[in-house]
Amino acid sequence: MKHIKFTLLILLFAIATTKIIAQANPSVAILPVNAGGVVVVGATMDIRVTISNTLTGNIPAFKLRPNITMPPIVTILPTAEQTGLPPNWSVVTNTGNGQIRICNGTDVIAGNESRDIIIKVQGTTIGGPSSCEVQINYGGASCAAPGPQPTGNVGIDDFAASSVTVISGPLPLSLTAFSASLVNCQPTLHWETENEINTSHFEIERFNPASRNWSSVGTVTASNNSSAKNKYSLPDNGVTTSSTEKMLYRLKMVDTDGAYKFSNVIPVTVNCKTITGNVFPNPVADGKLYVSLTGTSGKAEGVLLSVAGQVVVRTKLNNGTSLIDVSHIANGTYIFQVTEANGIDKKWKVIVNK
Repeated sequence: MKHIKFTLLILLFAIATTKIIAQANPSVAILPVNAGGVVVVGATMDIRVTISNTLTGNIPAFKLRPNITMPPIVTILPTAEQTGLPPNWSVVTNTGNGQIRICNGTDVIAGNESRDIIIKVQGTTIGGPSSCEVQINYGGASCAAPGPQPTGNVGIDDFAASSVTVISGPLPLSLTAFSASLVNCQPTLHWETENEINTSHFEIERFNPASRNWSSVGTVTASNNSSAKNKYSLPDNGVTTSSTEKMLYRLKMVDTDGAYKFSNVIPVTVNCKTITGNVFPNPVADGKLYVSLTGTSGKAEGVLLSVAGQVVVRTKLNNGTSLIDVSHIANGTYIFQVTEANGIDKKWKVIVNK
């Protein structure tokens, strides 16, 4: 009987110990950042390797030693240029011609967390698609020493593959957005691009109805960042704020070899008449504030604000002189603001002293 009880105690202890030990499962994925994994000969490309811990236990320090293998059509850049590693990670070996091994060092990856690793490569030979792979190997007491896999690891998650292709010419520049807005009554053009390789610059052109020609508004140098979206904007400082007309714009995208293409044409309606005016008497002594305006479109709004920004009086205004009753408000300092539909505003400090 004592022997049976002792055996049961040992089994219970073993079960409890197993439950206490938290398990970790590293899972890996690999994906070139460029669309379709395509890179031009001589250009660089980022390869994103993501390692996730899909269980609740920690992946210990020095445990991960993933090996990334690239095909012969690309070259892995030198270790000094591998700046996309997470904090405390390091390169263990880098042959340059096909394999690079990295290590998580002192970085402990908690349960349900992940790390993104960027490996930089360069297109060297036209070809592909060819396989690029990552295999997680495991370490021990240091990055240099192999060791056992963590408790709970599912081996099938330790491997992943994708592909890369090297081409001879530049990738087609992709214009993903082109729009316009009025900023302080100046037409401002905004655009976004992808796949910028061998792109020289961008030109905004405005259509001239009188001459029926397009003229350049300004030039912006291209970022030539092929692995991310690039955002640009350019104001048209050649349009006067007194203009009231529809402007037509297009974007000219120019490569380093002089080749170019145009975007679609987009319109911008400019309505930026200059407002002039005055408020009187100031200070206000009898509860009557007069506002005299010229140059409004007939859709102006007047707002009397406290110094804290609270609206005290709100009224519609037109060209000419308007009367605003302020007899019901307390003495003090206020701001009177006139706003047009196009965003232009005028402000005056008003003192009420009844």
